[in-house]
Amino acid sequence: MTDGTAIGVLGVGRMGLVHCELIEATDGLRLVAASSRSEELRAIASSRFGVKTYERHEEILSDASVEWIVIATTSDQHHHWALEAIEAGKHLIIEKPIAMSFRETAEIYDAAERKGLRVIPHQSRRWDKDFALVRRVLEAGTLGSIYRIETRRTSYSSGWAGWGAQGMNNPWRLKKDYGGGMLNDWAPHLVDQLLLIASTPVESVYAWMGGKVWTDEVDDHFWAELLFEDGLSARVEASNNFRIPLPRWNIVGTEGTLQVAGGSSDQWSEGRLVRELADIPEEVRYDVSGGELAAGFYPELAAMIVRKEDSSITPNQVLLVMRIIDLIKDSARTNKTIEVTM
Repeated sequence: MTDGTAIGVLGVGRMGLVHCELIEATDGLRLVAASSRSEELRAIASSRFGVKTYERHEEILSDASVEWIVIATTSDQHHHWALEAIEAGKHLIIEKPIAMSFRETAEIYDAAERKGLRVIPHQSRRWDKDFALVRRVLEAGTLGSIYRIETRRTSYSSGWAGWGAQGMNNPWRLKKDYGGGMLNDWAPHLVDQLLLIASTPVESVYAWMGGKVWTDEVDDHFWAELLFEDGLSARVEASNNFRIPLPRWNIVGTEGTLQVAGGSSDQWSEGRLVRELADIPEEVRYDVSGGELAAGFYPELAAMIVRKEDSSITPNQVLLVMRIIDLIKDSARTNKTIEVTM
């Protein structure tokens, strides 16, 4: 492809290469450059995608041919490189978490607004099949009035710890200095999805987090109980310590229950909806196998650029997610319920 919006990937590690593949597969987008301090990873990017590569991230930011930059470094570096890219006049896609706090996130958006630039975090799981099913069922009103939602990602695997360019030679998700931990890894997705389907604002947060099996530097398990203004209660939970994974979703309403489970921890394969009609039990099963539909993010980006529209992933949504994550950390640290004020 010789036309389309030119994108460069800053930080070609394991996830950076995934971004490269997704960009290459999307009409209207063009991968033109990549940066990495690793000679091996630069060679992979060059041979696989035929793009310019840079050893220093500053070099890709000074490349005038690059319109958008993907920030795919370790989480602790997102804020720094986002501000550098904005200063260089680049629109941004930032791997989640967008930053390490609400404050850092607000600084990124404020800097972009001053420059007239766009910033979009990679909230790819908005396109997951299981979440599409949840939204469809809730919008149809099939379950009646929803009063309990449980959304989880539970597993037991060294794959989580070693998901990175250096694998278990540098399992950065287990290290505080790199912004590791299950909360930073999964809460941006789980909280984002929950807030999209909740009908009213969050009223309070109570949470726990700890490093119990894989690390004592960061959390390998967290949970948070959220109460909403309309009485809805929800649990958000992620852990790499469950030898027997829990269902991905449990949603309870006055007229029925929806559960999504089955398959491996990252390939939830079956949805079950159970309710009663005229005292006769009714069960419907849904096939949600095939994993996530993360490819939906980049087609939307391409369409948004062509139509000059705003992203469906709005700054206010992202800031609220980061505010809730900050409160989860505060509640876990103090062992107190925290009222939500914005």
